[in-house]
Amino acid sequence: MKEQTTRFMTAEQVAQEMDSQLTQDEINLLSLDLVQKIQAGYVAGKDRKITPENVYQEAVLEGREVLEGFCSKMFLHGSRVEGLEYLDDCLARMERGESVLFLPEHRGNLDTPSFYALLKQQSPKYSAILDRLIYVAGRKLNESSDYIKMFTEKYARLVIVPRRDLPPPLPNETESQAKEREANEQEAAQINRAAFRQLVKLRKAGHVFVLFPLGGRLKEDADNVPVKESMSYMQTFDVCYPISMEGNILPPGARMEDERPIQDKVIFRVGRPIESKAFLTEQREIHNTALASAGGKVEEDFEQFAVNRLMRMLEQLRLKGDYNTAFPEALS
Repeated sequence: MKEQTTRFMTAEQVAQEMDSQLTQDEINLLSLDLVQKIQAGYVAGKDRKITPENVYQEAVLEGREVLEGFCSKMFLHGSRVEGLEYLDDCLARMERGESVLFLPEHRGNLDTPSFYALLKQQSPKYSAILDRLIYVAGRKLNESSDYIKMFTEKYARLVIVPRRDLPPPLPNETESQAKEREANEQEAAQINRAAFRQLVKLRKAGHVFVLFPLGGRLKEDADNVPVKESMSYMQTFDVCYPISMEGNILPPGARMEDERPIQDKVIFRVGRPIESKAFLTEQREIHNTALASAGGKVEEDFEQFAVNRLMRMLEQLRLKGDYNTAFPEALS
């Protein structure tokens, strides 16, 4: 595997970037320059089609510094990563050989380079984390277009097919439609099995995984139902760190290709570590109690119930600076 490397800005460079208020014309020119530079090093079509053989895709480092530099120009004063004491805890656990999963909120398609750019400004010691991050990503980020992939490939990814991306049987489904659907389901199952094998291998090698429980980006006009498979991933790791996010320099749009960056104050907040097995045991007890007392008003699927509560914890972390795993209200 290729070694990832990080570069860091000086305090003076950070202050200069964040104090710079840009006009819309200046943002447009910077965006155009970014796209041209990223396109210059992109190999069209490479590994776009996901198969069981290429589910793990190493980061393409060429152009990453340009992308993170662009993000730095979009940050307004006060942008930062909080909860560094918990990243110090993460470093200690990595040294002890514990497996680690990050569970962040997801707001826009520049979340990942934003996190890298801001954390690199904090201290060089966190390169030990950044250089080992692997993002669990849906297949559409690869297959939807070359334009999207040329940005997402800058960071290491383990590509999966979420169950909700597979369409259900059609009403009055024909035999040919049924065969096509079953073939798609079989292909997805093969990809996901291969991805899990790679996860086990890479986890044992000391890599830190990142999974967005919401799946897609948070959208005001969407249902924003979190992905229940998140709990299946969570139980395979020793410890998880929730990460909330305020601000977003690339608000989501109807088409990812049409999204346009803005300047914003971006704050990532790393929360207290969650011992995975203890958390799931606690949530199972809360779920059983809720089922017995709520009279059918509680989500019956435990994984969906638990990931709904995880999203509420991320909201608590963002709004209050901390979270409570045992908050009393049952979520439906």
